[in-house]
Amino acid sequence: MTETTVGSGAPVAAEFLAALTSVPPVAWSAWVGEYPGSAEPALPYSLAATFALPPCRGLAAICLLETVPSSGVPTMRQAALRLWSGLAPPGARVLHQQLSGDGSVLSTLASAWADPDACTWLRDTMSSGTSIRADGWEWLAAPERPAVKEAVNGGARQILGRRHDVVLFEPGAVAIVYGRLTHGGQPELDLLRHLERVPGVRVAPTLLGSAIIRGPDGQRSASAILEDIVPGAATVRSVIVGRLKRALDGDPSLQASALDDVRAVGMIARELHAALGRPFDQGVLVGALPATVSDVETWVARVWTTLTSATVALKAADHDLRPRDPALLTALDVLPGKLQQFAAAAEAAPGLVHRIHGNLRLDTIVMAPPRKLTVVEFDGDAFLPDQERVAPQSPWRDVARLLVSLAEVAAEAARAAGGDEKAFEIAWLWEREARKACLEGYGTGGGALHALLAMFEMEFASRLLLDACATGGSTDVPSHTLQRLTRTIV
Repeated sequence: MTETTVGSGAPVAAEFLAALTSVPPVAWSAWVGEYPGSAEPALPYSLAATFALPPCRGLAAICLLETVPSSGVPTMRQAALRLWSGLAPPGARVLHQQLSGDGSVLSTLASAWADPDACTWLRDTMSSGTSIRADGWEWLAAPERPAVKEAVNGGARQILGRRHDVVLFEPGAVAIVYGRLTHGGQPELDLLRHLERVPGVRVAPTLLGSAIIRGPDGQRSASAILEDIVPGAATVRSVIVGRLKRALDGDPSLQASALDDVRAVGMIARELHAALGRPFDQGVLVGALPATVSDVETWVARVWTTLTSATVALKAADHDLRPRDPALLTALDVLPGKLQQFAAAAEAAPGLVHRIHGNLRLDTIVMAPPRKLTVVEFDGDAFLPDQERVAPQSPWRDVARLLVSLAEVAAEAARAAGGDEKAFEIAWLWEREARKACLEGYGTGGGALHALLAMFEMEFASRLLLDACATGGSTDVPSHTLQRLTRTIV
């Protein structure tokens, strides 16, 4: 970590940087990313925007670049930290403490969101624009419009997603989400700006500001600073996992409530796609277009490549560490033939294409009581090449990602409820009903379009299997999903 200044702020104190670097990578991962304990952490953060808090109340930092545990691959993430003399105030999540010889606390490195000055700084920064530079990295902030609200007072809480950190302030709410830019522009910010201009659409909050992070190699990433998220919101993933776990623990009535949540998710996905398929005369967004046979061939080739890679990775895995799953291996042998069937059906009626979310999951949607949903993260599918990320895609790709996300929620709840065979049996039965509820909410048509849905599910499940083989993680979800796809009829 190098000395960094923000705007006209004071130079960063050496002891603050020392405190940042002293935090064990495991602590960073557990606080920010919820990575599995089996993952070997790489180096933590490479870039931090550090600043002095007025009036001379100490220092804080927003960390912007992290290396992913086990792989060292950089990903954009954000976390706000502050160094307090002595104990941090109530509500601040502690990462690291320096103790004296007698055991008393000399300093505490903890969440900065418990300090209203840190919240004020963030709002002021994003409404006026700023530039941060360190070791060839540059963080450029630009306002979308002047700030229209007072600075947030009080604490905040974090909602942690699988890959990104979404910070919700209480009250009023501000979230920061990150996305990789393509060479052709800022597709995620284009989506947000487009949605703001579609009358009556409430699937995304207001865009307060945006930022570009440029690496030494020229690679750029985008961030979006969002307002108008309802206080008290939580990710749909966390809501459903909580309800389903309590159902597995003995309150089956909550299964029906969780199904109602899923049905609402299907409805908001349909609303999102209707808005994104509506033409707008600025930017890169266009209206919905008929898909072509060439489009289907491209999708099939991508699924085939991912499925093949996952099959090779599983068969090459060290089975002393990962016991063989005969049903999964059998499914992997059958799926290439099923993919050909899906492709033939999809070519007969490939539907429409337009710009879609790209990575719509239950942890990219937040829910506020009683059942108010908002899409808060627009990172898109970073696995796709730049040209494909900005090209029109089938909306069924988003729906398939949601369905795989439902399987992930069912498995997570089953593990939280004890992880025995009975818990998984009930969870998979719930997932079957949840799939129906999601498609009912979306207004599914069926027929050849379900072939597209099956293809995209196969691709996402194969990715999960690849990740599990690389990290030693669980294969519950990809195994269950891929086996089910062998029985799918279109």
